Amino acid sequence: MTDHLTQNELRLTPHPLQRAGAYAIAAIAKAAHPEKVTGEQFDQVVQRMISDLVATSTVAKGQAGWYLLGLSYTLWPNCALHYKSKRTPEGIAAWRSVPPAQAWPGVPCSLCGRPACDWYGNVDIPLGASVEHRNTTAPDHQGTPLCFPCVTSFHALPYAFTAGGGVLYGVHSWDERFMARATSAAVPGNQRHMMVRGDLKKDGGAFPVEFAALRALRWWDKRITAGVQAIQFSNSTRDMKFRVEDMGQPLAEWLRSTASDTGRRAGFRFLARAQATAKVSGLRMLAWRAFNQPDQIPSRATGWLRDQITETGRIPAAVPHLAPLIRTYLTEVLHVLEKDVGHVTTIARRIADVVTADDDKRLKKFVVATRRPNDLKGWLRSQIADWAKKRPAEAANEPLITVPQWRVLFDSGNTSWSARELLFVAVFEELCARGATVTATDETTTDEDFTTLDTNDQEESD
Repeated sequence: MTDHLTQNELRLTPHPLQRAGAYAIAAIAKAAHPEKVTGEQFDQVVQRMISDLVATSTVAKGQAGWYLLGLSYTLWPNCALHYKSKRTPEGIAAWRSVPPAQAWPGVPCSLCGRPACDWYGNVDIPLGASVEHRNTTAPDHQGTPLCFPCVTSFHALPYAFTAGGGVLYGVHSWDERFMARATSAAVPGNQRHMMVRGDLKKDGGAFPVEFAALRALRWWDKRITAGVQAIQFSNSTRDMKFRVEDMGQPLAEWLRSTASDTGRRAGFRFLARAQATAKVSGLRMLAWRAFNQPDQIPSRATGWLRDQITETGRIPAAVPHLAPLIRTYLTEVLHVLEKDVGHVTTIARRIADVVTADDDKRLKKFVVATRRPNDLKGWLRSQIADWAKKRPAEAANEPLITVPQWRVLFDSGNTSWSARELLFVAVFEELCARGATVTATDETTTDEDFTTLDTNDQEESD
């Protein structure tokens, strides 16, 4: 038989929700890592979670402290809290305590392989996949075998994830240091919810789980080594849900860098503003697109710039900050090839020669042409003859555009789109480098999300 100390040692498993709960236990215990939690600390956390359940068990709906009881219907259907005869300190403790060793089923834990202490169903285990893989126990089946630390990790999910909109939502990553930081930042706020909230209707704003992930990334001050997942789920028997949105490591690291890199930070506000819709703020749309439409982030930004330039015929003040940032997105996240970058940069210099050799109308015509590939083709063809006559002395033997460069822009399949977006920003980078005048713009923002995003309000748990 495995001794008590081993049975109280947390282990991380491939289950993202078990991992999130284990990190929450570590945060409550003030341990650096789940596997650094001692047996004594583990027991103390278990007792604290039992105390929180006992405290909420007698609170009337709508009163401060009801939050955890309300959440139990979403997370632990048909648990001891839902029956008057079991909603006692003794009944709750019995539900959350390790079964006697002699009653253990003699099979391994399905997550970590240690001896399981009991069979469990959806009273304790949330979904681990889509609703097609429901966690209700089949007839004549005893359930899922779990050891006590693994099932306790599931019990700790209200400390790691936040309730809102009928689901719990939170962040997961295989970067262990980032996961520890993101969870430890979430735990104090969720503990406060258990003490003061009397409902589950707190408005987390649009796309709260994606925004929480963006916030965690911009708080992180080290290179992130894995992608990030935004998870939302409900274990309610009436409406089970489980949804995972994935963000790749290149994009996660790029978003993190927009807070740590001084040069990128200035352009980030313009990038976020460019993502806004009539109903959703720019930051929250950026967060959602980062998980669902990452390819659209640069095109929204360049489209925003196009609209301003088309309207005024002048280069807006956002360009020197936003254009270099879009370039980094295209190269670091969408992986535009280095040789293609070279081709595009050369074309951009030639176009800068063309549009600065005339009045603002030519600049405006170029911008309008970049909206559609065929329009850009037509514009480039119209400039080839003039270029041969008027090209500057330093480019006397160079064409406006070569065949390989043309192919990069128009005949390289899906990568041509990225090359054209890069061309747009490269032209304006070149113009600004040559001292082009930019028009003053209102650089203030009324988006409250910026304050929330850039403020680290982590508090130590009691």
